[in-house]
Amino acid sequence: MTSNSVKPETVSASAKPESFRSHLPAIAAATAGTVLATVLGSLIGVAGTLVGIVVGSLLSGTISWWAERGLRRSAAVAAARAEAIRARGRPLHRDEDAEVARAAAASHDRSRRYRRWAGPAAFVVAAFIGCAVPLTLLEHAAGKPLSAVVHGEPGNGTTLLGGVSGGHASHSPSPSATATGSATAPASSTAPSGASSSPAASATTPGATASGSTTPSATPTSTASASPSPG
Repeated sequence: MTSNSVKPETVSASAKPESFRSHLPAIAAATAGTVLATVLGSLIGVAGTLVGIVVGSLLSGTISWWAERGLRRSAAVAAARAEAIRARGRPLHRDEDAEVARAAAASHDRSRRYRRWAGPAAFVVAAFIGCAVPLTLLEHAAGKPLSAVVHGEPGNGTTLLGGVSGGHASHSPSPSATATGSATAPASSTAPSGASSSPAASATTPGATASGSTTPSATPTSTASASPSPG
């Protein structure tokens, strides 16, 4: 008698439709776990970021689904107990409470049996997308993968679309180094100009000798003027 009167009450209490909004807390928890795994994986490199986002979405999505299922099952059992107490107008006996809990749990499991694998898969996909989209936008804004952002290293590209970080991106400054080397190379051409100035200096020496040649011209005049005086 007790079981026959309990089952209709529990079915009506637990038959509540679920909407996407009711799953948002669990999806947010799965996404947060995926983001944490992705950041920790980025400490290893670009490959670690990929492993973090894949493994994190699988684990976080699955755990969040089963955790939400357990919470909803407990809520269905509590609602069935409350409705049974209101219907009887008295607290339930131990046998009645156990029967109500068993019937509510069975009804909850039957209503979600067809989504046993679709539910976790949907949570995994939602966690992956919820982490991949902000990650790609952040890397596009930074111009390099998350691993390069975390380590403060140069890089280019994104994690999901292919990118490099660290030593592979250090080859990019080499063209500027060669440009500066080629710019400083013509500075050594000043040496020939200095060498060409030496002929100019040597060219001034004949001028000096020309001016010095005036001294011999002074000596003949003095000897010529001195020689007629004795005669």
